Amino acid sequence: MVFPSGLSSMKATKDEVIGILFAKLKPRKEDVFADIGCGSCAVSNFFADYVSKVYAVDVDENVIRSAKVKENVKLLHMHGLEFLRNYDYDIVFFGGTKDIEEMLEVASRKARKIAVNLARIEMACKVIQVMKKLGIFEEALIVNISKNYELAGLTAFRPINPIFMVVGGV
Repeated sequence: MVFPSGLSSMKATKDEVIGILFAKLKPRKEDVFADIGCGSCAVSNFFADYVSKVYAVDVDENVIRSAKVKENVKLLHMHGLEFLRNYDYDIVFFGGTKDIEEMLEVASRKARKIAVNLARIEMACKVIQVMKKLGIFEEALIVNISKNYELAGLTAFRPINPIFMVVGGV
């Protein structure tokens, strides 16, 4: 599957991962959700049904221009740090790690819950250290998803690249 932004489905946050993210962030209907590095907007669109407003933020103009989002999702073409400094929000999800240390510091002053999905273990360790320093670290997870496929007339499973999920809160 290819999304409007040109991202392949390998780059989009998997539905199963979004389900775990939802369980960890526990959104409330009155919450404002910020998706920093929104990419395919899969996370933004999922959370839109459970919160009052979603900000989908990305520095890639092509992502913003071609994204298909729900009515209560506002697309913003800007750097995540600029957004975090100038907007109000209750929950923040980071789908990327550029400038993550500074963004976590700013987000920790406003958000009640924060989650970061990462592909690299070194970055996960860095995020854990920063969250601990800020006093907001709650837990880290490795999320492994495998999908079935047919093999010689039987069912086998093909793993999808694991991700690290780091969760913090106030």
